[in-house]
Amino acid sequence: MVRGVKLFGILAVSILFITGCGGEKTLTCTNSEEDSGIKMKQEITMTFKDDKVSYVKMSIDNEATDDTIIDNWDMFVSMLDSQFEETDKDGVRLKTNNNADKHIYNVSLEINVEKASEDALSEYGLDGIADANATYEDTKKDAEADGFTCK
Repeated sequence: MVRGVKLFGILAVSILFITGCGGEKTLTCTNSEEDSGIKMKQEITMTFKDDKVSYVKMSIDNEATDDTIIDNWDMFVSMLDSQFEETDKDGVRLKTNNNADKHIYNVSLEINVEKASEDALSEYGLDGIADANATYEDTKKDAEADGFTCK
């Protein structure tokens, strides 16, 4: 699904602009949009430690709102399963959950930046995340410019 790839791309760009201002700080950004019979809710939580991002958690709920997608739910899930292979290695954990009764497919990506290898980060287009130089406020502004609401 192109939207999933786009979403991970947005995460990658946002993360490349991340560092905090000392101590530990958390930024949570959410977004919801509906297109082509799918309502997508996204939540990204970033933890900053010692002026750098140390942890990222991203959750995406894809909910079918159109009868065509609901009627073809198994095919939709199969397509998403092929794009989002579950993993838990090298500081990167990707999990999926199919709630067939409510027609909601969740993708959850967690990254422990301090433990993640460059190869693992590269697999998700997040090369260089540990070396990012933008401020917490820059990250928040960029995310809000992309349609997210941040706290």
